[in-house]
Amino acid sequence: MENNLDVPDAAEAREALAGIDSVQRAVRDTPWPTWIYPVNALLLAAMTLTFLLGDDGFIPLLAVSATVIAVNLLAGYKMGTPYTLPTSRAFLASVVASGACVFAAFIVAEFTTQAWPFIVLALAAAASYLAGGVAHRRSTGAPR
Repeated sequence: MENNLDVPDAAEAREALAGIDSVQRAVRDTPWPTWIYPVNALLLAAMTLTFLLGDDGFIPLLAVSATVIAVNLLAGYKMGTPYTLPTSRAFLASVVASGACVFAAFIVAEFTTQAWPFIVLALAAAASYLAGGVAHRRSTGAPR
């Protein structure tokens, strides 16, 4: 038995590939639920503050990290896009900045036990993420 498949010519192939790109962009630019931005910001701040606990903070850090993953996966599944990253560069940069604040708290924990650096880093992580959330909402054209 032989399969006789239609082989597209170059123009049809380009059109099909352009269609894939536009569909991927549309999925990546789907607006997220509004509630997820402050929830993620609070969880990032909580993750940063776990370093205040010293050696006893490892389990809470894992718990908050698991909560971040679970909340985002569940919201993503509900939207139909569980593993999709947005195209907004401002949002992605804010996520990196928030992650840098969490990492900085890890480093600061080696040098001090004072609370104020962790509070500042937690506020910076949350504020950075929220600013990125605003940029992401605007980039999707979602109502405010």
